[in-house]
Amino acid sequence: MSLRVAAILALALIAALFVLASLVERRGSRLQERPRLRHFTYTLALGVYCSSWTFYGAVGSAVRDGWSYLPIYLAPIVLLLGAPRFLERLSDAVAQEQAGTVSDFIAARFGNDVVVARLVTVIALLGSIPYVALQLRSIGSAMAFVSGQAVETAVMVVSALLLALFAAAFGARRYELAGRSEGLVYAIGLESLIKVAALAMVAALAASLLFTSVDPAALASATARMAERFEPGRLTIDVAVIALISAMAIIALPRQFYMGLAEAQGPRDLVRARFGLAAYLAAMALLVLPIALAGMAMIGPGISADLYVLDVPIEAGSGLVVAAALIGGVSAAASMAIVDTTALATMVSNDLAFPSVLRSRTAAQEGAIGRRMLQLRRASILGIMVLALAWALLVSPSSSLASIGLIAFAAMAQFTPHLIMATYRGNRDPLAARASLATGLVLWFYTLALPPVLPEALLSGLYDTLFDPLRLFGIGNASPIVHGVLWSLGANIAVYGLVAARGMGAPGLPRFLRGQRQVADLAELAELTASFVGRERVAEELPHARKGLPIDRRSAKKARDLIASVVGTSSARALVTSALAGGTMSLAEVARVLDEGGQSLRFSRQLLAATFENIDAGISVVDADMNLIAWNTRYLELFDYPPGMVRAGVPVADLIRHNARRGDFGPGDVEFHVRKRLGHLRRGLEHSFERHRSDGRVIKTVGGPMPGGGYVMSFTDITEEARVREELRHTLDQLEHRVAERTSDLSEANRRLAESDSEKTRFLAAASHDLLQPLHAARLFAAALDREVDERPRQLVRRVESAIVAAEDLLRALLDISKLDAGGVTPRPEPVNLQAFLTDLVDSFRPLAEEKGLSLRLGPVPGTVETDPALLRSVMQNFLTNAVRYTQRGGIVVGVRRRGESWRIDVVDSGVGIAPDRVETVFGEFTRLGEVEVEGLGLGLALVRRIARLLGGRISVASKPGRGSRFSFGLPAVADDAAARPAVKEAVPARQVRALSVLVVDNDPLIVEATSALLAGMGHRPIGAGDIAGALAHCSEVDAVLADYQLDNGEDGLTLIAALRRQRPGLPVRLVTAESVADMRERARLMGVEILSKPADPERITRFLAEASVLEIEP
Repeated sequence: MSLRVAAILALALIAALFVLASLVERRGSRLQERPRLRHFTYTLALGVYCSSWTFYGAVGSAVRDGWSYLPIYLAPIVLLLGAPRFLERLSDAVAQEQAGTVSDFIAARFGNDVVVARLVTVIALLGSIPYVALQLRSIGSAMAFVSGQAVETAVMVVSALLLALFAAAFGARRYELAGRSEGLVYAIGLESLIKVAALAMVAALAASLLFTSVDPAALASATARMAERFEPGRLTIDVAVIALISAMAIIALPRQFYMGLAEAQGPRDLVRARFGLAAYLAAMALLVLPIALAGMAMIGPGISADLYVLDVPIEAGSGLVVAAALIGGVSAAASMAIVDTTALATMVSNDLAFPSVLRSRTAAQEGAIGRRMLQLRRASILGIMVLALAWALLVSPSSSLASIGLIAFAAMAQFTPHLIMATYRGNRDPLAARASLATGLVLWFYTLALPPVLPEALLSGLYDTLFDPLRLFGIGNASPIVHGVLWSLGANIAVYGLVAARGMGAPGLPRFLRGQRQVADLAELAELTASFVGRERVAEELPHARKGLPIDRRSAKKARDLIASVVGTSSARALVTSALAGGTMSLAEVARVLDEGGQSLRFSRQLLAATFENIDAGISVVDADMNLIAWNTRYLELFDYPPGMVRAGVPVADLIRHNARRGDFGPGDVEFHVRKRLGHLRRGLEHSFERHRSDGRVIKTVGGPMPGGGYVMSFTDITEEARVREELRHTLDQLEHRVAERTSDLSEANRRLAESDSEKTRFLAAASHDLLQPLHAARLFAAALDREVDERPRQLVRRVESAIVAAEDLLRALLDISKLDAGGVTPRPEPVNLQAFLTDLVDSFRPLAEEKGLSLRLGPVPGTVETDPALLRSVMQNFLTNAVRYTQRGGIVVGVRRRGESWRIDVVDSGVGIAPDRVETVFGEFTRLGEVEVEGLGLGLALVRRIARLLGGRISVASKPGRGSRFSFGLPAVADDAAARPAVKEAVPARQVRALSVLVVDNDPLIVEATSALLAGMGHRPIGAGDIAGALAHCSEVDAVLADYQLDNGEDGLTLIAALRRQRPGLPVRLVTAESVADMRERARLMGVEILSKPADPERITRFLAEASVLEIEP
């Protein structure tokens, strides 16, 4: 192909892009009516990711490195398909921050820090210059190769100028950021279509040649070499690193962020386009393989593999496919260069040049700032192209396209962690971001960007030193890309973590914003904002701005957003913050910034209509002249207008008249309805009402005025909602009547329930007495019999007694649980000294533990709690009983620990332990572990849980099977009280127990008989009585008294004891009863009478009589 033909083809492509972009900019309103076409074009435009690197260089990478060509496609595909939620959050966050560039977005989420924005811009600029240089190199190399002439440098220069011209014409048409470039989107979409079609043509030709023209031996050799490059063993760390830096490139590259997020018409556009973009990348990746295989089979080693896309059709003699390959490559390079320079120019002008523009002496002239900003963006485009051209000329032609592209990807990876963090949360640490970005930038530049352009002599001088850029500090032997990425990105992340861990606040405002005096009121804020967007726009957005009115949050946010639409988010936020909080720039200087900047910011009818398509409600917008300017498809569906009636500019009066004739507004004159509704719209009053249409549907209409005139209305079909409301209204009427009836019924039921609980409590009190009475008698008879028989029958007696005790425990536990559930137990809290309480409890259990060969130790037991001592004793007795039962060897320790504001009483054993999944079940009724054979029916812990709930305590369990368990009971601590420490009883000296006369008082003759038999067996003389009168008759002749509480004819044992003491002060007495009523126990405590609960333990009766005997013989 001649140079002339090649040049004509390239220029024709550029011209076609110019024409398409111009047509779209002039006739974009028609295209806006076709949202599917726009979304398809937008999805194709995201293919700008596939530059000349992927068009030419991917084939060369596949031939040279095998697997290394794949990650730049596969990693982004995985992100697109596997992380839709991340893409949604990113899109929402960008929309929330109203960011137009990647630097703007990251800075906004890192404390609105301008320095962070500048660092991101510098990294993107330095990383993109080699990337743009790669595009220029590929265009020059392609033109030189197909023409056979050494025109590479001249082509690169001309290409740089043409691409800069296109970017300035369509990427920098205006200096307001609010205006999207639809022409650029459609031009890049066409370019993406061209390059995939061109690569498909070359791939199809290559596949055809492989099956028809290639020598079988050459094909077999090429296949073997290709298979060798794709062996699993060649999946090295290089592949992983390339995948790492490529995954986020699909959104982090400036051109991808600009095209994917800034040019999106809605937050869900990128998510909706992800399948199409993934398919596009997959197609480009697959088309590489047949071209690479054909090149290896047909082309000798003298030709660079990066040129196989051109050389394969040349070798086949197909001029058409050669032309397609040339156009596709030029198209891929041009689109990347255009979009990248456009995005970078916006970042440079807003983040780097804006402060100097503010300080310019000409800034006071009307409109000067706007013109300067536009000139700066265009100059930035030209400057970026010039720097890229210089880089392309400096880099050795032997460098592969892939190596240059990877350098750019590695640069963008420096702010990829910050982009991810910004996606998930704002208000990040800006100082940490500054430090990490600066560190990553320096290391990336030294290890990756500098070596390709360093003179060979200087690079050789640094070789094998500590400062060798390809082996920094002499560490490792990795490839340059792996070495550079690991050093720069690793240090970047490490520095961020270290600095962020300090927990310091955000830095102050940037230098050019410091010292600003405060904006005093809403009028001054409006004046400042008008300097950027025009007084007319400010009057629409801040209509209530008056001198002296305070600045509210909404107004400050509105002002910031208006300024951000002109100069970018980070700069605008810093500027508004400076004006409100103070900075070096005076208010007069700020007011001069953009005097006419807001005049070109106008309402976009096309954008609004496209946005409305994603809303469920019908939407219509009319302008100040009462003409329809925007609507959505749902609006047409709701009102079913005739074809062609709804169009841009149609008077809204025509639509109202049409609806009135159909009867939508009810009866009456049609023109009256038209005048009434037009008057309402012109007055600009907000309204909301429901309209019942003639077809039975109910439409809810909500409307409000537009800034600057006009009116917007939404229409929602709420027919189903209205039907449900009517049914609900009818149902509520019925419910009100039912509620009144049920309230009366509930009151009666509550009254009956209260009576039932009271009766249940009385029943349980009676049952506890009547059920325990026979057990008491049986136990006493067994004890008496035990004293009368020989050793062999005695074993049977003891078994009987053991059965009686078990039945007693079961019955008492059942009764206690029933009382607790019925609310029949009321705690009587008092200070309890844990030292005395637990010492007594442990002493009572020590014989039982020693009988099993276990040690029972009492650890430190400090502290005092306020609780019911009887109920606390029940809890701890259950814990100790279980510990003794389920411990076969070792021992048990009881102790107390402080836990916050509570004392925790621990019972720790070395028993069988409990499996973690059974810890909760042991608190159920009739639950036993079953690991060992023990007595009991599993009611103790069920009772403990109820008592703990009643006392307000907390039970905790820690256990390991085979190691033992810890059962703990926590109660709130109280101040140590000496009153809670009962005096320690002096031990009764062992003396000979003499025979006593013991008065036994009980209304049950069987109990009297059983007690008398026991006392006689002990050698005492029992005297029985059934009432108070009979007992008092023997008062003078008895030495001790055992009296039941519940006697006949309403008499009770405490009354008897009081009467006996009046006659015989100091007479030893014990109250033996099955009652557990709190009032009775309190009365006994006040009288100093100890209680023996039925069935009474014979040993306790024996100890009582022994004490009475000692008292009798002491002088």
